[in-house]
Amino acid sequence: MTYDLLRSFGRRIRWGMVGGGIDSLIGEVHRLSARLDNRYELVAGAMSIDPDIAHETAAQSLIAPDRSYTDYREMAQREAAREDGIEVVTIATPPHLHAGIATLFMAQSIDVICEKPMTCTLAEAEQLRRTVQDSGRLFALTHCYSGYPMVREARARVRAGAIGKVRQIECDFVAGSFLVEEPERDKRHWRFRPEFMGKEAILGEIGTHTYHMANFVSDRLPVALSANMSILTPGRETYDDVQIVLKYADDVFGRMWLSFTAAGNEHGLGFRIHGTEGAVIWQQEQPETLVLQHADRPAERLTPGHPDRLTPEGMHACRLREGHPEGYVLAFANLYRDFADTYFAKALGAGHMPELGHFPTVEDGVNTMRFYEATAKSNDRSGAWIEL
Repeated sequence: MTYDLLRSFGRRIRWGMVGGGIDSLIGEVHRLSARLDNRYELVAGAMSIDPDIAHETAAQSLIAPDRSYTDYREMAQREAAREDGIEVVTIATPPHLHAGIATLFMAQSIDVICEKPMTCTLAEAEQLRRTVQDSGRLFALTHCYSGYPMVREARARVRAGAIGKVRQIECDFVAGSFLVEEPERDKRHWRFRPEFMGKEAILGEIGTHTYHMANFVSDRLPVALSANMSILTPGRETYDDVQIVLKYADDVFGRMWLSFTAAGNEHGLGFRIHGTEGAVIWQQEQPETLVLQHADRPAERLTPGHPDRLTPEGMHACRLREGHPEGYVLAFANLYRDFADTYFAKALGAGHMPELGHFPTVEDGVNTMRFYEATAKSNDRSGAWIEL
């Protein structure tokens, strides 16, 4: 159905990127994800502050030389002045630049897809929310793991009462690939450099993903939390292990463990949500399987591609027939597809379409930054309960 929107719009969205050069960890994932559904044409970019990297990345993406920029401010001004200028921009820079770049492009009537964390502070996030609301622009936040079919299936099952009343919410992100000798400071990723997001940068990097996942699947937000944070790697300047207890309304509790030091683990993102009648369990490293446990009968193993077994929400995220793994890039692409189709529907005056709007928004960005600041405050107060 959504390909009808592309046909009606009649062309691909003119798309640009700020950040995400060939030296970036995530830039090529964005470009792959946007290309998969034929909805975007990458026509401009300020891919890096390093001119060589910026222009080489643009050349590899077949961007015309006169639309390869090294300054995003020049890019916003010149693209807005073009009749064929960009309509959507992806921001894939370190987080301390997100708010300013997003604000600048929205002021030029350009919609925004932004890497997480959305901002560096809650105050910045709340101001950016006001900017989005006042501008009327579309804004998406790339919490990409919410694009997996089985994650969306889990959310739909929880909403439909398949596990009864939710009682416990657990979501962890425990990676071990960073348990190494700390490199020289100027060679570290921003997650290990406190000047970008403070000593608590782990909360912005993997913590916001984890918190968004718990909220997305359980369909609820906590009311308070208690946290303890540690540095376990010698020479590291930012926390690399975090333990959090979450309190929800109606006597529901949750737990979250974030770590860069879980030796032997690879990625380590997953959730377990238990209710009065069962549970949903999922791990990102085995993303094709959602376990739906029942209190009174054997567990079910749900997999993508079965229209007679999955909810419409789960099937909307499926692209391949049953038995064919989809993976991380296709999950990421689901956010790009849903954003594009929402863009088309808005431009065409198509009205509300229930299959659209699954991508994280500026509200999710505000929620994750509220979590960030509350967690840091709780740790500073030796694990005291902080209201959200």
